[in-house]
Amino acid sequence: MKKISLLILIAILVSCKAIDNNRTPTIITTSIINGVEIKKIDSFSSSVVGVYDIKLNTICTGTLIDLNIVLTAAHCIPNHVWDLKIIFSTNVDSILNVKDPNIQLKYMKSATDAKVGPTWDPKNETVQFDTGDIALIKFQGMAPSEYRPASFLKNGDDLKIGSIVTIAGFGVNYVDMEEINPKKYRNLENDLDLGDVICSGKNRGNYGTCYKITKTGDGLLRTANAPISFIHETEVRLNEKKAGTCNGDSGGPAFLFKDGAFYLFGVTSRGGEFCNEAGVYTNALIYKSWIEATSKVLQ
Repeated sequence: MKKISLLILIAILVSCKAIDNNRTPTIITTSIINGVEIKKIDSFSSSVVGVYDIKLNTICTGTLIDLNIVLTAAHCIPNHVWDLKIIFSTNVDSILNVKDPNIQLKYMKSATDAKVGPTWDPKNETVQFDTGDIALIKFQGMAPSEYRPASFLKNGDDLKIGSIVTIAGFGVNYVDMEEINPKKYRNLENDLDLGDVICSGKNRGNYGTCYKITKTGDGLLRTANAPISFIHETEVRLNEKKAGTCNGDSGGPAFLFKDGAFYLFGVTSRGGEFCNEAGVYTNALIYKSWIEATSKVLQ
């Protein structure tokens, strides 16, 4: 079976991850970033799914919250919901490449409807807090029998500065940063716009120090832990200097471990350019009324 490599070029948002069918060399051996690979479906991973865009060839992550409904990030939802497939596996590549139609039918479900959060505005890039980056997807049929919906955290007061949060996703796990000479680099302006190059200078023409950023992943589900560093009314930020989410982990879950179980409270939204500083998570508990009402009207 051919294994698909995943090549990501940096974006400010911890956004969906592009899948490159041409294998690319890995560069730095890190995980989720600095996480642990999940190799089998267990009580923790049984609610984590891949959200694959067949048109854009990108992957996000999501959390099963009902037998046919997934919670994810609003920026993972394309213009046409039928472009989305929900992948049930700890290895996205294995399902995308399998030739047995019965396995594909069981572990890859077509989306039928999706709704983004009521305050989400993809055109407003100036918002630092309360972006409303949350969405629901309904898919055809039901989840495989080994999958179970996640349980929401009942009390938001359990979220405190310093509390350890468990995150999971199918995102980037290899990062390379190469310093470049902006005066000699071809297509600099274009790559700056795409996020392929990042410069310290604030103005065009005064670029400062510039770096070419390459990120790769392998489509495997990974998990990591990070402490809460800041709590906003609708968002929670984690200190991810040691481990955290990156491109492709968007929409994935943030769990709080309590009384021997993992409880869902967050949705991976965005982070820094290098995925090694802070991660921002939409507080899904604030949107519980919207989630419950919207789940009933999804078709």
